[in-house]
Amino acid sequence: MKTLQTFKYLAGTCLILLISGCGSSTGSRYNDNAGKNGENKKEIKIPEDFDITPYKTKIEIKQKTKPVTKESIEAWYDYSNSGGINSGNKTVVSTVNGYRVRVSSTEKLDEAESLRSELFTKTNQKQIYIIFDPPFYRVEIGDLTDISSARDLRFKLNQLGYSEARVVSEKINIYK
Repeated sequence: MKTLQTFKYLAGTCLILLISGCGSSTGSRYNDNAGKNGENKKEIKIPEDFDITPYKTKIEIKQKTKPVTKESIEAWYDYSNSGGINSGNKTVVSTVNGYRVRVSSTEKLDEAESLRSELFTKTNQKQIYIIFDPPFYRVEIGDLTDISSARDLRFKLNQLGYSEARVVSEKINIYK
């Protein structure tokens, strides 16, 4: 019984200390303009008259540009640039099972055509196809008979920034 009274006494004392400690004023000692002795503080303004412009560093970067020619596209030296759907004097003799690299699949024909022209200028490949498989337009490149050359082409397309490129098995065209 005595421990219960002691506990109530301690709890009451803690509650009184807590309430009296939280009842402080809303002002802050930092908002007060008077110092410890009651004197007003004077603000000192330092004029900024320093000019940094003579000390600024001028950086000039010279960009070397090289004209793009057929010989400068070194990434495509293993692949022939003849034949394909864009060449007017080649004709399709037959179709066989082979491999192509699918670069993209989109629902918009305009996107597919712009990607095709972009691939043509970057790779100088003539075998670039837009295949409509409802509702998608697939952009595929190459008529390759072995998978190792298809994987090499996919690797080079990945290096050019087409990270979604993948090798697919397709019917490919054989040209005369």
